[in-house]
Amino acid sequence: MTATSKPPRLTLRLPGAWLHLDPARPEISRARIRAFVETSIGRADQLATARADLRKGLGDMLSRADGPAAHQSTFLCHEVAPGVAAPIAVSVFAPADVRMSPVVGTSPEAVIAGFLDAMEDIAGAREWSRLACADGWAARRWRVTTAQVAPELADQAVSTFTAEYWRTVPATKRLMLVTVTSPLAVIPQTMLRLADAIVAGSRIAADEHPHPHATE
Repeated sequence: MTATSKPPRLTLRLPGAWLHLDPARPEISRARIRAFVETSIGRADQLATARADLRKGLGDMLSRADGPAAHQSTFLCHEVAPGVAAPIAVSVFAPADVRMSPVVGTSPEAVIAGFLDAMEDIAGAREWSRLACADGWAARRWRVTTAQVAPELADQAVSTFTAEYWRTVPATKRLMLVTVTSPLAVIPQTMLRLADAIVAGSRIAADEHPHPHATE
């Protein structure tokens, strides 16, 4: 990629209605964050710390958009189907320095194989699996984590589903990162199927408006 070329952008086919958080529009995005946090966590007084933490986390992610992670966008689910609310966040990152340079060639199969081999060498175990995408491949891992809602609520905890996907960019050795997170950790296999479907159906495109299912 040259200094003047644009980074790759990812087209996502998102089911239902989603809000788009654009790092290039911080004021609008922060207002959307406040509405999303109240909907997903609730307005109870005892959850004030949890709301503040989530607002801060999403806000910090937007403020770091120009950093090494190269955060392009985040999508917050309003309804996964008509009348079915689902607190899910999908984020896309395009770091310029993540590329499989030792790999011979730029075929998606070779690039993702190189990534999987490197991760296995680092972790000592095969924690990533391969997922076919519309125009390439992705390496995916997922987990469920549990944390306290707040220090003063030691008997209450929130579980979070997280899936990470490193996705190939056609005709390059680059990889993009897609993350899918949700507090719906009680249905991890359902969340995993949804996350897999979103990433599997994604495509690299130069469209200036690449997310037709995100509501403005």
